Amino acid sequence: MMRLGALLIALIAALLASVLLAGGGQAQDGPQVQDTAIRIDEFPSSVTFTALIADGAQAAEVVFFYTILPEGALTRQPAEVMRGDVTRASAVVETSGADIYIPVGADIEWFWELTSNDGTVVETEREIWRYEDPRYEWDELSRGDVVVRYYDSESVAAELAVEGLDAVEEMTALLGITVDFPLKVYVWRSEADAQGVQRVRSEGFDEQVITGGVRVLADLVHIYQPDAWVIRHELTHVLTKIAGESALGDLPSWLDEGTATISEGDWQRRRGGALRRAIDNDVVLPVRGMASNSNIPGQVDIFYGQSASLVTFLIDSYGADQFAALFAEMKSGSTIENALTAVYGFGRDGLDDAWRASVGLAPRVRGEDRSTVIEDEVIAGPEVAEPEEAAEPVQAQSEPAGESETAESGGAEAADEREAAEADDRRSAEEIAARTAEIERRQSLRRAGPSFSVSGGFPWDYVVVAAAGAALLLSAGVLVLVISPRGRDAGGG
Repeated sequence: MMRLGALLIALIAALLASVLLAGGGQAQDGPQVQDTAIRIDEFPSSVTFTALIADGAQAAEVVFFYTILPEGALTRQPAEVMRGDVTRASAVVETSGADIYIPVGADIEWFWELTSNDGTVVETEREIWRYEDPRYEWDELSRGDVVVRYYDSESVAAELAVEGLDAVEEMTALLGITVDFPLKVYVWRSEADAQGVQRVRSEGFDEQVITGGVRVLADLVHIYQPDAWVIRHELTHVLTKIAGESALGDLPSWLDEGTATISEGDWQRRRGGALRRAIDNDVVLPVRGMASNSNIPGQVDIFYGQSASLVTFLIDSYGADQFAALFAEMKSGSTIENALTAVYGFGRDGLDDAWRASVGLAPRVRGEDRSTVIEDEVIAGPEVAEPEEAAEPVQAQSEPAGESETAESGGAEAADEREAAEADDRRSAEEIAARTAEIERRQSLRRAGPSFSVSGGFPWDYVVVAAAGAALLLSAGVLVLVISPRGRDAGGG
């Protein structure tokens, strides 16, 4: 009996040892992040993430990783390690600069990677933090899939949410798509209140236009002019991206902006006058030259009005189903030339001539058009944080505060008259220069930064658990041998 009791004690000891070994495998040795503080000290320039690290003396390197949801690349940001009585690591994430732009309202997924002196690499759990304008206290309301964040008037925010939801329902039906995620909308009281929020642009651009709103991410828009037509326009840009953009390229601006503009409902009140004058003077833009927005003074209203008129012409002449099919062709990776040909049987020049005929203009006289070469170059899709389509870059004007009418003043008329007097070859040269500058601008806005695939350390837990299991099996085998009849006979001998 004493031998049996001793053997049972030995078995229990072996079981305890195996449990302790397995538990030891789960415990993490080396540096560990205990807490992380997030500060917006330099709005809108940067955000600082600071980690408190236990056993910091063993940390050879600390790196901060983050992704801008829902479409951003994984970005690596080395951290500065500060050692003392406690160890801290700080990573400064730039939010506004020449090479990067993280918009207010973006959800940032982040984690730390710590490398020990012995080469062991560990990662913290991934967390999500929303970057917001710290100057205001934000509230929220929702209507369907439209989620509005605001700090000023609840009634204005509610009206915008209703208008936004109405636009989403109308345009998803037109484009033949569905939306299965929330559409985030941030509303400022005015562009002055949003100072610093928009992406840095050229001084000349800021002096000439006022931006009513912009789609900044695949699920996020900013509203700087809280009018119904602005939110309708901007949320439509979210839908056109879903319906037509692909990894091979963007939608041409005339199709994107034209669809967003007709969703406003009353677009002719703002753009109709400029378009009518351009038609009367035959200074409308060639479709081939409308692949990107025009920021040339005197052409902004013409561009938006003509884009809306082109889209209206396609829908009225050929139906909504074929219009949705055009977006589907673009989504599949076709160029706009091939997509138009596949759906309508004509390309950009054919569309140009057909639309001109519909407004009473003769076909365009075409010579060698080098802008075609520029337009046909594939421009890569925007990186996650690139501000996309500014709803209504509106020409600056000296109207009373609160007036939402767009510029159709004497400056635009004078520009139209000058353009009408210019020769065709000079206009073509200006269009080529503007298009080239636009390509350079888009390329400069692309966010630099590689993607990384982060791997974990060696899976020691499996080794430890396997050893514990082997010890348990060995102990059980000894017990069986001892308590079996042959084992007792051998013990008695």
